[in-house]
Amino acid sequence: MAVKRIAGRIAAIAVIVAAYFLIRVLPFGVWLDELAAWAAANPVMGPALFVAITLIAGVAATPGWIPMMLAGLVFGFLPGVVYATIGIVAAATGALLIGRTLLRDWAEKRIAGNPRMLALDDAVREQGFLIVVLTRLALVIPFNLLNYAYGLTRIDTRLYVAATTVGMLPIVTLYVYLGSVARDIDQVLEGDTQIKWIAAAGVIALVAVVFTVRRAVQKTLDRHLSAVNATADE
Repeated sequence: MAVKRIAGRIAAIAVIVAAYFLIRVLPFGVWLDELAAWAAANPVMGPALFVAITLIAGVAATPGWIPMMLAGLVFGFLPGVVYATIGIVAAATGALLIGRTLLRDWAEKRIAGNPRMLALDDAVREQGFLIVVLTRLALVIPFNLLNYAYGLTRIDTRLYVAATTVGMLPIVTLYVYLGSVARDIDQVLEGDTQIKWIAAAGVIALVAVVFTVRRAVQKTLDRHLSAVNATADE
């Protein structure tokens, strides 16, 4: 597990470094300006298309951070948070429904052997809303796999949607903010020292808050799952 964790962090750093150099080499700024201009000129079609693409990408189990950052890049921070939240929750709901029907066998094979996911059904029957919120915040199970795992439980869809919205909001906010900062990466890098420090402080503060909360939530989630399992074994 430690080796996988280290490898995952190295891969994440490599992706960030590669993205930085691509932003500097390729005309991403021009492309993003054109995309943002199109979205601004189409205030209904732009967000609707983004939500539809996010829904399809989420059902296809692609990384969730990509559309979240794209929302910040294209729409800016506050509108990006709104559109990304709608898209991510729609994707989570779509995967839940498909996991209960068309891909049930595939989902069952994927969660086999994972004690946290196997405990979900009992846990959501006891404390459905809280467990969904905690699993979203804790990030102990990949977002897309968790969506399909919940499809195997008996959780009410409306409760699932509400809890997913609450649990994903801090994560969405983080990635959308990173995307909105990346949108102006050239200005940040070429700006004065004060602007650089403000941008850096904002990113560091938001990341620190999210991961501090994540550690606390992970411990709380483990306690809840352990308590539910102990009750089920009695």
